[in-house]
Amino acid sequence: MLHIVTNENVDLYREEMQQAFRLRHKVFVEERGWSDLRREDGQEIDRFDNEYAVHMLFIEDDHHVIGYQRLLPSTRPHLLSEVLSSLCEGERPVGPNIWEWTRYCVEAGHRERGRMLSPVANALLGGIVEWGLHNGVDTIIIEMNPLWLLRLVQFHFRVTPLGLPQVISGEEAVAVTAKFDERTLARLYEMRRATP
Repeated sequence: MLHIVTNENVDLYREEMQQAFRLRHKVFVEERGWSDLRREDGQEIDRFDNEYAVHMLFIEDDHHVIGYQRLLPSTRPHLLSEVLSSLCEGERPVGPNIWEWTRYCVEAGHRERGRMLSPVANALLGGIVEWGLHNGVDTIIIEMNPLWLLRLVQFHFRVTPLGLPQVISGEEAVAVTAKFDERTLARLYEMRRATP
């Protein structure tokens, strides 16, 4: 089940947030080799894990966190404005309706196979859209592998690159805005029903 954790309710999710930070470390440091993020305690935490962040955790019935993502308001410091600004060749998108999607990760045994989204991935992506529609957000900023462009379009996001892809820490990345609406949510629901 997807849980939304903000500054208002984080005290209720202390253990789950530690699990989420460990999952981030496992995926981004151990699997993907982002050694600059390595920490002795095995948790990947950065300066954007602050009171403005919205964390979405997919938690199994046994309280085990198997999926995670973070949203940051574009009106506050975030990765594109502070760390990856070279990915944006024009004016940086800013507004209360625009949030940045970062640190998406799913535990290895629950990831998608082939072209189909796993149930966890679908719930996370659907969670962004549902939360956004409920909170006046209709656009996310994403720094991602360019191969995801087509997938996002297939999920009915309207994707606009903010610049050309660049190699960052050995991986190709492009910054995009991805607009969504009720049609995006309907498409994700349709895909959820089609998943065996």
